[in-house]
Amino acid sequence: MMMLGPDGVGKTTLLATMYHQLSQTDNDSPFTLMATADTHQDLQAAYEKLSTIMTQPTFIPTGPLLKGTAGIIERQFQLLFNRKPELDLIFCDIAGGILRAEETNQDVIDFHNRLSQATVIINVIDGSALVEGDSNLANSKNEPQLIYELLSSRLQADKQPHLLLFVITKCEAWLRNAESQQQLEHAFEIQYEAMIELLAEMTHTVAVLIPVKTLGCVEFTHIGYQNQVKEMIFVRKPNLPFQPDNTDQPLRYALAFALQQHNQNRSKWNKLMRWLWNEDTAFHHALVQFAEERQKILKFMAMRL
Repeated sequence: MMMLGPDGVGKTTLLATMYHQLSQTDNDSPFTLMATADTHQDLQAAYEKLSTIMTQPTFIPTGPLLKGTAGIIERQFQLLFNRKPELDLIFCDIAGGILRAEETNQDVIDFHNRLSQATVIINVIDGSALVEGDSNLANSKNEPQLIYELLSSRLQADKQPHLLLFVITKCEAWLRNAESQQQLEHAFEIQYEAMIELLAEMTHTVAVLIPVKTLGCVEFTHIGYQNQVKEMIFVRKPNLPFQPDNTDQPLRYALAFALQQHNQNRSKWNKLMRWLWNEDTAFHHALVQFAEERQKILKFMAMRL
C-alpha cells in the first residue's frame, strides 16, 4: 500500500489517526489490525503529539510527527482473523519531496519500484488548497498533474486489480453540511478532471473519494503570506474537541479490498482445506460484515467494489 502526496498534505497524520480510530472501533470484529512494535509505537506517539493541539490557545502546527520521514518509510501491519495471522500489510509512507526529486535519485528509483508493487494507492490531498487556493497554489500543494503522470503509466501498464483512494484532509470547514461538501467535490472534479477521465476507462481499478476530519478542531480561515509566499491559515476552534472523524474509512476500504484479493488468490490446496474445515463461510461472512461498515455515501468514480 502506497501513500502519495507532496509535503504537508497530511499523509502521516492520516496514517496515525486512521490506525487509531479503527483500533478503537473494531473491538468486536473477527478481523484485528496489529502494527509491529516499532510501527505501533511510532503511530501512537504521532497521535499523542497531534492531541496536544487541545492544550494550545491558538493553533500551532506540530511539525514533523515522526522521525526519519526522509525517503520511504515502511509501516508494517498484520491482519488477524479470529486471532490468527491472515495477511501481512506494508504501508509505504513517502517524504513528499520525492515526487519532485530527480529521476536519478536513489530514493526516487526505490519509490517507483514500490509503486509498481502497490495494489492499494492512497493519494492524500490538502482540501483547503483544493477549494480556496488559486491554480498555482492548489497545484503546488497537491501536484494533481504530477500524480496523474505517475498513476496513468502505472495503472495502464498493470492489468491487476487496484484500489485508488483520494483522501481529502484539512477540509473540516467543508464538511459542515451537504452543500459545502458538494463544493469540495466540485473542486476535486475540476482539478482532477484528467484523472477522472482516465479512471472511466479503467476496468481493473476502483477509485473512491473520501473527505476526512483528521483533527476535527482546526479549520481553514484564509490565505495569508509567510516570507512573501502564500500559505493556508488555520485556527483552532475552542468549542470543538480534538476528534478525528471518518479517518477509519480509507483503512476500511483498503483492508476490505486487500482481503478480497487475498481470498480470491488462495491456492487450490488452501481453498480445499478451508472448505473441509468450514472456514470459507465464516471468513466470507466476516468480510461482508467488515465491508458493510464502510460508508456508502462516499463517492465512487469507477466500478463499485
